[in-house]
Amino acid sequence: MSRPTLSHPGLPRVIGHRGAARHAPENTLAGLEAAARLGVTWVEFDVMLTQDGHPVLLHDDSLARTTGLARLLCDTPLAEARRLDAGAWFGPAFAGQGIPTLEETFAALARLGLGANIEIKPAPGFVAETARATVETTLRAWPARLPPPLFSSFEIGALEVAQDLAPDLARGYLVEELPPDWQATAERLDCVSVHPWTKPLTRPQVAALKAAGYLVAVYTVNEGARARELLAWGADSIITDDPPAIGL
Repeated sequence: MSRPTLSHPGLPRVIGHRGAARHAPENTLAGLEAAARLGVTWVEFDVMLTQDGHPVLLHDDSLARTTGLARLLCDTPLAEARRLDAGAWFGPAFAGQGIPTLEETFAALARLGLGANIEIKPAPGFVAETARATVETTLRAWPARLPPPLFSSFEIGALEVAQDLAPDLARGYLVEELPPDWQATAERLDCVSVHPWTKPLTRPQVAALKAAGYLVAVYTVNEGARARELLAWGADSIITDDPPAIGL
């Protein structure tokens, strides 16, 4: 049976989702700081591109939910995105939190000692551009004292770009429900991990992933009982908004 050829030192049992999304505004420096305070050693966050091609942290195509501006990020230049408040929606204590650039995020990770699962999350039509900017910035600015990062994406094209530009950096294949051809896809992309959604995931699927040699990082798990069940099945990592609730 074919197994991944690219190695990775491993993933922690708990990874903070978008920082620590139940404790601080997602995809902000405050979210990274909250994750570190809660004892998380790795975080996951989403990277998208501004209109002028700068990689920043944001999950949605639109800025509306987290900043109140009803506009797509891909239609917004960096200078304007930087003026937006990405924290007030979460609570007044976080008012003034900005949308961080990827380089600012890396500097915060170095200060906090956090590893990272970097999700490449392109807007429609910007898959290659987003992946290229994310990977090139990582190659240039990733802090040497941190463990190597892991790129993940739902977009096959983004993982292909990462494989081409940074073949030695680990890749994870993000899926909702595990597709029938998951192994062929993961093998072709030389992924070290598969990241399935918790809701439809079954014990036999986790067993198949592990038997094929992949790390399994399950998202988004916010209940301790489910986290313990998944780990008992053989999952390696739990990606969660709420690390204290997981209790691991």
